[in-house]
Amino acid sequence: MSAQRYYIFLIHNYLVYFFIILLMAYNRYLVMKKLNVVLIVILTMLSCSDEIRFNSPAMQANKNNELWRSDFFAADIDNGGFVIEGRNSGEIIQLITTTDSREIFNLDLNSDNVAVFVAADGTRYSTKNAPDPSLGTYPTSGEIIVEDIDNEDPKNLYGTFWFYAYTADGLKVINFNKGVFYKVPLLGGLQQIE
Repeated sequence: MSAQRYYIFLIHNYLVYFFIILLMAYNRYLVMKKLNVVLIVILTMLSCSDEIRFNSPAMQANKNNELWRSDFFAADIDNGGFVIEGRNSGEIIQLITTTDSREIFNLDLNSDNVAVFVAADGTRYSTKNAPDPSLGTYPTSGEIIVEDIDNEDPKNLYGTFWFYAYTADGLKVINFNKGVFYKVPLLGGLQQIE
């Protein structure tokens, strides 16, 4: 074999080895790329959660997109409907329904169901107050969903709620969403705010 053919043979072998190594690296890259995608998806799924944490018992919601948790909560039956109340650092939320049954209660200006929030500074918000037309924001709306009433002593209420409520002049709005009342006891003795 001549020297020239020998060098061509070596260059050919080196190129073959180079392409084999390149192909192996590319396959590893594809595998790693797939693994990276799978890992990113798994981490994303694990990190996704609502801020709402369930306690036993509890009443909490997102108030203007910030977690609001009550320190005190109780329920009462008044005038044939539920009064569900939660308190936290001088703030009060009351959910008032027209009947004392499992059902979806709509909150709007024409409904007898009402949600009331009293801020720590005494400002009152209600789903019975209409927004000022100059605001051009969300209408008064919401829902109280009583999902279950257990037979323990005392009985406990379970459900969810959300609402937009306004001050009497309609210039300030508050939003509660992803609200939960879980195992709130029917103790009695509550006074309706409105």
